[in-house]
Amino acid sequence: MLIDELRRKLGPTAVITDPHRLAPYMQERRGLYPGKGQVVVRPANVRDITQAIEICHRHGASIVPQAGNTGTVGGGSPRSATEVVLSVERLEAIREIDPDDGTITVESGCTLASIQRAAYSAGRLFPLSLPSQEQCRVGGNLATNAGGLNVLRYGTTRELTLGIEVILADGRIWSNLTGLRKDNSTYDLKDLFIGSEGTLGVITAAKLRLFPLPRCRRVTLLSLPSVDAALPLLRQLQAESGDAVVAAELISSTAMAMGQLLEGTPANPLAEADWYLLLELASPDPRADLDTCLSSILEPAMNDGSVSDAAISSSESSAERLWLLRTAIPDGQKHAGASIKHDISVRPGELSKFLPKALAAITEYDKDIRPCVFGHVGDGNLHFNLTQPAQGSADDFLARRAEINRIVHDIVAKHHGSIAAEHGVGQLRLSEMLRCVDPLSLELMGRIKDALDPNGIFNRGKTIP
Repeated sequence: MLIDELRRKLGPTAVITDPHRLAPYMQERRGLYPGKGQVVVRPANVRDITQAIEICHRHGASIVPQAGNTGTVGGGSPRSATEVVLSVERLEAIREIDPDDGTITVESGCTLASIQRAAYSAGRLFPLSLPSQEQCRVGGNLATNAGGLNVLRYGTTRELTLGIEVILADGRIWSNLTGLRKDNSTYDLKDLFIGSEGTLGVITAAKLRLFPLPRCRRVTLLSLPSVDAALPLLRQLQAESGDAVVAAELISSTAMAMGQLLEGTPANPLAEADWYLLLELASPDPRADLDTCLSSILEPAMNDGSVSDAAISSSESSAERLWLLRTAIPDGQKHAGASIKHDISVRPGELSKFLPKALAAITEYDKDIRPCVFGHVGDGNLHFNLTQPAQGSADDFLARRAEINRIVHDIVAKHHGSIAAEHGVGQLRLSEMLRCVDPLSLELMGRIKDALDPNGIFNRGKTIP
């Protein structure tokens, strides 16, 4: 039997079948896709992963790679009892830190926070930043090409990755952990696996880029009379600061209010406004005068009315309090009821056109739906989340998901955007992907899947039909 052979090869402690111990691996973060698997394997090293894949391949069992299980689209949740969850959580080694080369080599079970701390201990910065960084693991960040809060300055996970190590469907290991910045001798194969959501192979390690630590930092929260003011203000700050703007987060009044529902969230220091813009500026140069830069932009903006009010951090603790206003929103939204979430992106210059259309369309559909809009204005990625009517039923609201998705995604398509910006496709967006993505792209994805996983053992029914 499959389970018996896994136990013989990997050891009894590496194979979980007890329902109580299985539960954490089956509890998908948002509760939309409870896992149906009956076995989890936790290999201790790369060799054990290759053995697990070979055994599953022989038995015709599908494999669901799983890292920190913090995803929001059901990508790491097993769809049937015949699927084997392969957790990389025991692969936690920091293999190498090279501050001079500006790289860190880590195994895929390392939490994002542990990588940040290891980089910091070496006097360097690993800038990928997510609200779930204490729980999420870098294997999942790579598999979904995670974006996060600092994409504006440092890019997505793909842009932070110099090389990866992957176990293929036939059990062979492909590695390009050389750390080369320039290598055109082959196709850039790593980019096939980054963002593939575990459908092409199991990522076991990565070489990641490090950066100088910031020596000065300012966070500011601005209230805006209109969303139209956000992008011009951001672009001006980028130009004047020498590209010191690390993050720029747009927050609607409803999103700000829902963040306040989470216990421990600081009070909003500004008067209520339709929109807020949270900005972080940072520099590795301790002589950088970020205060003067901010004043030179904000004073004229407040005089001409494009900014209504501002709060600027004066210390690290005040900077963190301002950030909590933003990072509290997803969990705060849970207290307001059921939500239908859209992880969309358009070109930044299209945001001021997209938002009025999308908000008007939702209001026309049901004026009692509460849009909770926030996200990364600098790269055009918004979380266009919709919370159930205050007096309505959660089940009734969620039953309308397909028609609401169609309304939002059709407007995204008209602005040549994406319906899956940074969280992935998984199970949640698969049907909409088939509707919205051009047929040739889907065909090419299918060809790649057939070439790398001809028997379809990796993550069936996710991301790709």
